Amino acid sequence: MNSTTEIKTANQLYKESGSTLPFKQWIEREKAKGIFIPNVNANEEMKNVVGDNGLDTTNENKPSPLMRNIAVVVVIGILGYFAYKTIKNKANG
Repeated sequence: MNSTTEIKTANQLYKESGSTLPFKQWIEREKAKGIFIPNVNANEEMKNVVGDNGLDTTNENKPSPLMRNIAVVVVIGILGYFAYKTIKNKANG
């Protein structure tokens, strides 16, 4: 099967099978045989939601190295301030 081949829906496969079973029973029988019948509509919706390759490769929420460094300096400064105040209070107390 090449990439230009259209995937058939379960309904199309059912009609082509010529089965006399009701559709629901035919689907259950095919599942029991281990035959996977894709849900074309669900697959298309999934592609629309996550993209064609299924991976989110954007870096929109990744902080820049500069912002990370600034955050580290700020946290160290805050911790240093509290350590200084604590030591000063113990020395005075």
